[in-house]
Amino acid sequence: MLAPKSDFIGLEGVTHLATGGEPPLLKAHRDAFEAYARDKSRGYPGYYAHWAVADEARVYLAATMGLAAEEIALLGSASAGINSVLSSIDWREGNNVVTSAFEYASGRYAFARLEGLGVEARMVAPRGWRVDIADLAAACDERTRIVYISQVSYLTGEVLDIAALSTALKPRGITLLVDASHALGVIPVDGTKADFTVSAGYKWLLGTQTGILAWNRTAWPDFNPLNIGWSSAAPGATPASYELKPHAGRAEAGNPNHLDIYLLNTSLVYLADIGIDRIAAHARTLGGELRRELVRLCLEITTPEPAEARAGNICFPHPNPERLMELAVADDILIWADSGRVRLSVRLFVTEVDIAHFLEKLPEYLRAAE
Repeated sequence: MLAPKSDFIGLEGVTHLATGGEPPLLKAHRDAFEAYARDKSRGYPGYYAHWAVADEARVYLAATMGLAAEEIALLGSASAGINSVLSSIDWREGNNVVTSAFEYASGRYAFARLEGLGVEARMVAPRGWRVDIADLAAACDERTRIVYISQVSYLTGEVLDIAALSTALKPRGITLLVDASHALGVIPVDGTKADFTVSAGYKWLLGTQTGILAWNRTAWPDFNPLNIGWSSAAPGATPASYELKPHAGRAEAGNPNHLDIYLLNTSLVYLADIGIDRIAAHARTLGGELRRELVRLCLEITTPEPAEARAGNICFPHPNPERLMELAVADDILIWADSGRVRLSVRLFVTEVDIAHFLEKLPEYLRAAE
């Protein structure tokens, strides 16, 4: 255990293995709520403080990803970041886009919607439970504009080699958009390998429902999203003229969700104090123990065995995963079940005792859910 359960709200007597869906909030978030409320009541000085907190969060996020703070935008969701990137591309009929058939719905749906512009959405079939980087690269041709892929699969927990995919795409001038929602905050994320990186803030970053967009300006200097507002541009000489901000703030059409950012910033400080290498080692060590025991129960595990090929999620398919989740929650064990599988998340507050308690009860749940 890297962090005591007493640092979190609602973990007393609870085995929490559901961070991949919803993590608990920190007790320190109560102070962040109060700080936001005080600033909200202070008029313009408080409003200025909101932006100062956002700037601090950008600094922490940029340091985590190896980018500059000016390359970080704070949005309403990771999905908003995906759509902002897609809106910046000058689409032509006959273009195509590439992703995995296993990819998260936000990207798949956004790609499918482009078909109305005459853009082909190529959904690459996995090899069993594995997404093959070579298959993604092979699906691209001279008309491919962008590849979207998650660093860690929400469905299986597999970690993909983003550096290898970047190496394959960069000489061909294809944009690489990475979703780090199940990576950022649990394993290292190198924002310099992708042209754009998006992430949800409410999962492994221990925040609430906000989104992050990282724009690697060195790799992809041309980013002109269509969504625009007072916050993303500076006024020009006439009422209808403007200049997009020179940094990632051009993706922030209006106020970011300031309350969410106060909470996110508190989480970022907390995680930085522990360190991403220690967090990743904890998740992979305990996750490995959990995976081995699940294999002994003759379950089909979709998460790879090698530590470097997984992060915090261990997954297995089941015909009735929601029933397993219902049975577990009755014993104060929180797991996540959807998409035909169970997802078990090893977070920094999870202990070996938590893992043993769940594994002791799991055979009973499996029998009851047959």
